[in-house]
Amino acid sequence: MKSFEKSRLFRHLSAGLCLVLAGAGAGLAADEALTILPGDKHFKTPKFENFEVGYNSAMGKNGRFFMQARKSGNDKKLSMIDVIPMKDNVIVAQRVIDLKTHRAEFAAQPYFAFGKEYIVAQNTKNSYDWVRTPIGGGDPIRITGELANKGSVDIMFSPTLASLMPMEIGAKFKLPQAYPRKGGRVSSEFDEYTVLRKEHLDLDSGVSCDCWVIESQTWGGTVTHFWVSREAPFVYRRHRDVGGRRDFVSNVTSYRVLD
Repeated sequence: MKSFEKSRLFRHLSAGLCLVLAGAGAGLAADEALTILPGDKHFKTPKFENFEVGYNSAMGKNGRFFMQARKSGNDKKLSMIDVIPMKDNVIVAQRVIDLKTHRAEFAAQPYFAFGKEYIVAQNTKNSYDWVRTPIGGGDPIRITGELANKGSVDIMFSPTLASLMPMEIGAKFKLPQAYPRKGGRVSSEFDEYTVLRKEHLDLDSGVSCDCWVIESQTWGGTVTHFWVSREAPFVYRRHRDVGGRRDFVSNVTSYRVLD
């Protein structure tokens, strides 16, 4: 083979090899979101003490609600108790997540997706079992079925997003959450997240953080921003339904470590 042909062939093969290696090392495309399921290796839960945190609220009688976060089961589970003072009553709700997998395992709370009900929900890696009790009276309804995506997560003021940090600015990822569906069933669907920036946040309560600002776009289309740190209470600010009809910002109003 003539020398220039050998040279041309070498350049062609080298270019192809470089493309293969580049493709192998590049991973996801710039606009492609990383899929993260409960139990994924990307979850690295920070150490923290039991705590109580207050947030300003659009619902409560005094414009505030409180959450107590307590570990149990040899620190493998996290129980989050929400206390929301209302005009005529006090709403108390409980959520439990597994601190290793970040799977949402249990909830007992008012739930209005199917109507005015109180639900007791249990989720596993591949199934759900919910009891729906009408608040105004009526017989309880039990719904069961399969869940895809190894279940679902609960990011509402939990350490789940914090457990995925640090990520680079612009990083995109997907997490599954449980959604009510027509016909009284439940499914696991993906919400998408983007790390927008990192910024220092000083709140009027005196609480501050160096936070990642993360945008979520839910499967239903709602946009929310979270200010997240790996230090408890993890979510320092939540801007709900950005630009929408329920646009509201919740900031940390108080924080204390529990005995």
